[in-house]
Amino acid sequence: MSEVCVIGGTRFFGKLLVRRLLAEGHRVTVVNRGRTPDPFGAAVRRLRADVDLPGELAAAVAGERFDAVVHQMCYTPRAALEACEAFGERAGKLILTSSMEVYNADTFRWRIPAPPMSPFAREEELDAAEYAYDTELPWDDRAWLGANYGEGKRQAEAALTRHARVPVVLARVAHVLAAEDDFTGRLAFHVDRVRAGRPVIAHAAPGRTSLVLADDVAGFLAGAAVSEVTGTVNVASPDSVDVYDVCTAVQHATGRPATVIEKTDPSGHPDLSPFSCPSDFGLTTDRATSLGHRFTPAARWLPELAGKVAAGEGRG
Repeated sequence: MSEVCVIGGTRFFGKLLVRRLLAEGHRVTVVNRGRTPDPFGAAVRRLRADVDLPGELAAAVAGERFDAVVHQMCYTPRAALEACEAFGERAGKLILTSSMEVYNADTFRWRIPAPPMSPFAREEELDAAEYAYDTELPWDDRAWLGANYGEGKRQAEAALTRHARVPVVLARVAHVLAAEDDFTGRLAFHVDRVRAGRPVIAHAAPGRTSLVLADDVAGFLAGAAVSEVTGTVNVASPDSVDVYDVCTAVQHATGRPATVIEKTDPSGHPDLSPFSCPSDFGLTTDRATSLGHRFTPAARWLPELAGKVAAGEGRG
């Protein structure tokens, strides 16, 4: 039995992570602001902190020791440094839930040109230990942070890697889809348009990208928390998809024809698919496979998930 701290854990795959850890018999402490109810009752301990406010996390976890900390709410280098200071050496490892967006060459702002990346990126193509971070950037500006999400995650990785006093796991996660509590609405976007008889807009000759099932993300994070895994790991289904694959799944789920219209410059179009890429952009999963983590192919789960969303199960 391990003592695991989950920062966040009240929505989307964070809830699935907590459920997985509890089901496996681990003791779980959840740290968040306490503003969102959770379904765990007395099964978890709760500590209150806003990880974006200096000193709050350190005060909340003072004197606590954990076998692992899974940080679901780390979007900036400031938050990463707060975690390093708060836990010090009182955690077996720190796990950062990061994003495939760290590989997106279009989102680099402070290192131009971006380092070369493969269309389906490998972990070693972006070394967090060699990437610069800047705590003086306007990270407190929510609009600015939202527009620089990929950069925030890159710099959070860099700060954590440099300053953590315990081993680190950087989980670079693909586009996550779920049948429960999927606040992103990305699959519902397609269901709504197909049902309404509206076309889905895509880039000309759209590229392929990586998806992952929320249950698989939770499974990886839970496994990383209680195993010897360290370092950077891409978390994604092993097969890629494009907007046509998504629309085909939705078409079968709804029984309505799906129309995709390609545009040379679809920027800003309200019907532009969130899974349309101007070129291939995704993840390789060779390292995860070598560590024994096998993610479910999207071809296996996407049609079933589209059916659940079409039936209204994914609107949480």
